[in-house]
Amino acid sequence: MKKQLIIIILALSSVFTASYAIAVTPQITGPDMEIINNDIIVNLSIDNVTELETTIRSGIEKEIIFTIELLRVWRFWPDEFIVSKKITRVIKYDNLREIYRASSYDGITRIEKRFKDFNTMKEWIFNVNAVNLANIRELETGSYYLRVMVESKSLEQLPVIGLLMHLIPEVEMSLAKESAPFIIKENK
Repeated sequence: MKKQLIIIILALSSVFTASYAIAVTPQITGPDMEIINNDIIVNLSIDNVTELETTIRSGIEKEIIFTIELLRVWRFWPDEFIVSKKITRVIKYDNLREIYRASSYDGITRIEKRFKDFNTMKEWIFNVNAVNLANIRELETGSYYLRVMVESKSLEQLPVIGLLMHLIPEVEMSLAKESAPFIIKENK
């Protein structure tokens, strides 16, 4: 009887644990690409980031790096890198003032915001909208695709971690996704 009870408990716990692990896996939504006025405009976001949310709410400063690359497909050669854009988002929760301080930097422009509402902050920090990647007039005719990479890391280190720096990975979360190929034709 005890063995059957233990087997049932283990089976149920493995089922609940497996479904929970699948449900909280972060994933990239998109990349959605549009050509507007001959510019390639990209939108993307990350979903199911409950682990990041918990860390942010605890007051640990997080850096989230979105990298968007445009690559050209070659038949018998490796794919050709064309251009990339990197957007860095930093978020910190101020426990005393109960506000979220966030910043975004795309290599040219720095935007700083403060949020009282967690959901509004979450919408802004985990979504990247209207990134102008390239002008199609400057590209040759061919098949292209987008590669998106998202990395997350903590900017604060505990004193004990300084001793173990080489044993702990710097990047906590790393995701990558590629879009479907699309054709760019010669503009005249």
